[in-house]
Amino acid sequence: HPSWLSHGCEVPCSGTHSYRDWRNLSKVYKGFGELNEITCTNPDGTEVNVIVSGGNRLRPYFRKHLESSMTLGHPSLAAEKWATNLGATPGEAEVFSDLQGTREIWDYVLGLMNKAGFLRFRPWIARDVELFLKTFELPMGECYDAIHVRRGDKLVEEAREDVVKYWLSQGHTDEDNLPSDYVPFAAYLSKWDGPDACPVDDNGEVQVVKRNVYIATDDPIVVHEEIAALPNHISPNTILWNDCHELTFYFNPTDDSAFHLNGDGEGGFEEGHEIEGGDTCFSRYHRNIVSIADMMILSKARTFIGEYNSNWGRMIRTMRVRLSEPVSRHDGATDGDGSIAMERNMQEVGSFTRTLDTRVAWGPVKVRAPGY
Repeated sequence: HPSWLSHGCEVPCSGTHSYRDWRNLSKVYKGFGELNEITCTNPDGTEVNVIVSGGNRLRPYFRKHLESSMTLGHPSLAAEKWATNLGATPGEAEVFSDLQGTREIWDYVLGLMNKAGFLRFRPWIARDVELFLKTFELPMGECYDAIHVRRGDKLVEEAREDVVKYWLSQGHTDEDNLPSDYVPFAAYLSKWDGPDACPVDDNGEVQVVKRNVYIATDDPIVVHEEIAALPNHISPNTILWNDCHELTFYFNPTDDSAFHLNGDGEGGFEEGHEIEGGDTCFSRYHRNIVSIADMMILSKARTFIGEYNSNWGRMIRTMRVRLSEPVSRHDGATDGDGSIAMERNMQEVGSFTRTLDTRVAWGPVKVRAPGY
């Protein structure tokens, strides 16, 4: 157990409990919102109480025991100090302290965390991601846009209802005989700017706007085929869309062996489909490096098109939340009585956070708050 992961703390009860034991204990159901707590003995003979959980247990625990306390007692000096520890200015910390709605609080937290650069990689992770990004054809020194096309196991059950809704909106009423069991790539492109956004010169001639578009997907072969079937091709990976948008598509360089982080899906690799050499620690590490590279590209795109059914889509949206500028409560700006002009600035700004240009191709248009 590396010290950089445990911060020097010993793994409890290492003589009697393996990782598999802890994992099995984390799955024990103790009732909605309750965590599993056990008492075990360390190698030195001391007894210790251990709360064992995973993400699927922490979420209901938060909802049952902690969510209501997010807005209790606001304005809150504790909340103000907590925001300051996240790097908030005095004005930002005071704004955070006064927020009342849980969704507004979550987004403001995300804005503060993104401002502070909360996502930081271990040096070797950063090194390997940087090296991998150098193999991409996408010109990342220029502005680019990005589309995330999630398919596979996610659409079979969890998002099936939204897939059916999409095809119903296209006039296909037989749920058992849909054109495909996924939402086509064209649905994502439909969220692109229309002809009305085309610039014109002094003579009224439409000007072509060139855009580089990165596509992150677990279904690259089919997406390539869908692109090939699109009209108005300029080259195999470039099309003219909506009269003036010249879109050049770029893919991950490993897309000939696309994968889910866990293999073929949440359950891992299907029988007979393991990668050459087996599902080794090296192959898992490689999949994570590739996925992190995708995540960084998507999060920094000028325009992001995706959906909120997938964990990835929600994660990308999380990384694209920013504090509104100018800061809603100006540091040092006061009314005549010395108080900060909160209400006036709220009316000027309208919202304390904003999300970088993010467009939903299909499914829910509002993202669930973290923990849901």
